Amino acid sequence: MAETGHRLMQREISLALADPTLRTALKRAMAILYQRRESAFASIDYEALRSRAHAIKEAAIARNAELLVELEQRVLTAGGHFFLAQSAEDARQYIANLARNKGVQLVVKSKSMTSEEIDVNHALEQLGIEVVETDLGERIIQLAGEHPSHLIVPAIHKSKEEIVQIFAENMDVPNPPSDAEGLTLLMRRDLRQRFITADMGITGANFVVAETGTVVLVENEGNIRLTTELPPVHVAVVGLEKIIPRFADLATLLELLPRSATGQLLTAYVSFISGVASSEILDTGRATQMREREFHLVILDNGRRAAARDPELRELLYCIRCGACLNACAPYRNVGGHVYGVHPYPGGIGCAWAYITSGHAEAKQINGLCTTCSRCTEVCPTKVDIPWLNTVIKQRNNQEFGAGFRQRVFARADLMGAAFSPVAPVANVGLRTMPARWSFALMGIDPEKRLPRYERETFTNWYRHRHSVSVGQSHRRVVLFVDCFMNHNLPQVGKAAVQVLEAAGVEIAVVHNSCCGRPAMSQGLLEVPRRWAQQNLDKLGHLVEEGYDVVCVEPSCLSALRDDYRRLLEQTPSASDPRLHLLEEHSYDFAEYIVNGVRDGSLSLRLTPVHSAFVVHGHCHQKSIGIGSAPAEALRLIPDVTVHEVDALCCGMVGSFGYKQEYSDLSRAIGEELFEQLRAHGGEIVACGISCRSQIEQGLGRRVFHPAEILSRALRPPLSGSNIGGGTAS
Repeated sequence: MAETGHRLMQREISLALADPTLRTALKRAMAILYQRRESAFASIDYEALRSRAHAIKEAAIARNAELLVELEQRVLTAGGHFFLAQSAEDARQYIANLARNKGVQLVVKSKSMTSEEIDVNHALEQLGIEVVETDLGERIIQLAGEHPSHLIVPAIHKSKEEIVQIFAENMDVPNPPSDAEGLTLLMRRDLRQRFITADMGITGANFVVAETGTVVLVENEGNIRLTTELPPVHVAVVGLEKIIPRFADLATLLELLPRSATGQLLTAYVSFISGVASSEILDTGRATQMREREFHLVILDNGRRAAARDPELRELLYCIRCGACLNACAPYRNVGGHVYGVHPYPGGIGCAWAYITSGHAEAKQINGLCTTCSRCTEVCPTKVDIPWLNTVIKQRNNQEFGAGFRQRVFARADLMGAAFSPVAPVANVGLRTMPARWSFALMGIDPEKRLPRYERETFTNWYRHRHSVSVGQSHRRVVLFVDCFMNHNLPQVGKAAVQVLEAAGVEIAVVHNSCCGRPAMSQGLLEVPRRWAQQNLDKLGHLVEEGYDVVCVEPSCLSALRDDYRRLLEQTPSASDPRLHLLEEHSYDFAEYIVNGVRDGSLSLRLTPVHSAFVVHGHCHQKSIGIGSAPAEALRLIPDVTVHEVDALCCGMVGSFGYKQEYSDLSRAIGEELFEQLRAHGGEIVACGISCRSQIEQGLGRRVFHPAEILSRALRPPLSGSNIGGGTAS
């Protein structure tokens, strides 16, 4: 994004954050949807179900060309019409020509992102045809002259008061009701006559079954059934990624979609439409005198087949558009889809959809808003790795539009550490001077954000010169992964981890591993991380084969080892290296490793009672890989301790995100939600990631500790001469 683009994004974010109505509406709705989803999945095996869904979609995309042929045959046999639109323009023209030829004057539509993608409303309105959205949320947005801001709840950003005002201004009702039931009844009365007299109904589809030619539509309002059954012509506009092979596949997908989207076990209506509707056409005074029903299935390509052939983007087509990723996205929950989105697709998944359907420049506008925290992947019912898609897109944008100096600086945490640690006392002062802050501002870095302090004695130097410690006859061996920040900024965390592991009887090895690659990946600069991934696989892989486990104190590094290396190396011979799977299976978070070892009896950790309270914030990457409670569980191993876990979505710093000037206000807004929860509890704050630590310490002015630092205090007997936990707040 050019410098002017940075300023434009910053201005749009500032305007959204300054709108209390928008923020209140978003937070209230997002929280409800997120909680309902969690409750809906409590009674089923979510991981097994989403794995099956992923496999169904993966197989469907691989067979898409074959399924298209089968689907066309089924639709034609059932008396329908079939059209494969190569582009949005092709789809628009087909529908517009059909409407013109049939003499259509009124079209009713159900909610459809694909019809928004092709901008069919505008094409029909240019012909003098009235188009009426019949989904309540879509109708509100249409009357307001806006675009949807959410995949499932288009008017999620509107307050009730705003909706009342929209009705009053657009429905010739001076004093509309102010309650939800009254507003819905008013809209229902207005739409009823439109359904009866409409000449054409346009829908999307949630799924299309190639085996039977069946269009599947999921809804709660009943408007879709009226849209498909009352008008004489029904047109379904469907992206080709919605095609699935068999009717039996629906069982899995229909268990996941409503639970993910609205927190329901099943929506109020699920319609299965195969070919032409069998009901008679009612004579209700329509413009057209059609006596025969017609069904038209328009399958849209518009970049999808190219994405299906692209091994790095193919996964996007597994999306079933449930919107769960938006509800879990901290940036989206604060600014909404009009800022974080390219019409019609909002959020991180919207960036990927925009990239293949709208254009690379459009996707670049919002690409940086994805923090790659992976919370969206955690809730995706088909296991789409949205952060990886956005990382790939960022890399391609760098290649197409160029990477800035700021990106290159943030990508090399290893070089910054190597440069500043030897002169740490001078660097720590110099980086806080006014000239340095001016330089940061020129680079697009928020001058108010303080960089973490550097330490002259790095962890590796400390470890190299320390006295060896005998752990006796150890049955557990660990390679401690040395990340850039532990090494140069927080060596006390590494020291504490070593002491706790050795106290538990673990033999420790420290090798000269390369940077995990996360800082460079977050900037879309993937070539160096690919090299580092290969180097770390070579260095750690043979040790894992020999029985070592790998333990990380920084959760982002663990996420790289468990998830990202397979992505980074998938186009190389190492993709089939058996050591890659071993490295994934035997890499652990520090807290996770301690808790698991104590519980299964393989580790013995003698801890003294600590009559203290701790409040724990879980790192995003810990949560995304299913170990979000590990830090709190590790602290609960200490006798007499009181532990509170806060439930904030994110700290808002997320690596370099919070340092970037255009996102710094948003970073603070996200952080404030966490700060409110932390203020509600006394005691010391515990967080695992350096980003979380920096954000909390600067935002609250309170010290933050790693679980390893707390556990090291409780070791029995006390560690004489230990200075663990004595680091300086940044």
